[in-house]
Amino acid sequence: MPAGAATLAAFAANGLFAGLSGLLLATTFNHASHALAGVTLFIVFTAGVLSQLVTARLRASRVFALGTISMLVGLVLLVTAVRLSTPSLALFLVSGGLIGAGAGAVFKGTTGLVLDGTAPENRVAMTAELLIALFVGLSVPVVGAGVALDRGASAPNTVLAFAILVGLGVAGAGWGLLARRPESSPRVA
Repeated sequence: MPAGAATLAAFAANGLFAGLSGLLLATTFNHASHALAGVTLFIVFTAGVLSQLVTARLRASRVFALGTISMLVGLVLLVTAVRLSTPSLALFLVSGGLIGAGAGAVFKGTTGLVLDGTAPENRVAMTAELLIALFVGLSVPVVGAGVALDRGASAPNTVLAFAILVGLGVAGAGWGLLARRPESSPRVA
């Protein structure tokens, strides 16, 4: 259960950033460039891949912890970037990279921790459950943010509210998952 919650929360941050980045670029940062929107998402998803590659020799619990820290710092920077009196595009892009790296590492660490504690005959089912949590996390926050924006919430307030929810979710799930694990968790490949 904590692994699914951690995966959902991690990809909720990714989904939130991906879903709102075009709107934020156009309204908060006054940059309506489609190329910049594409570069922004490239940064997020490339950081997720890179975080998985550079943590290849680390234990799953360490990868998970690093991902959680990256995600939380990224969320704080995202909120800061859009709420400054003069919003910071550079800080926004850095926050996207940290959120993407965090999501990639959280997913990799969670997968390693779960598969280590799962009987071989149940590993496919557990992986499928994590992927379901991933896809729910990618979609639900975007729909929720859209509803909030349609009801008149400002983009910075929407980002703040969802960042708090996602941050609490990933931190709480991470605490629950890591508190159950012995320090001898496996290295993830």
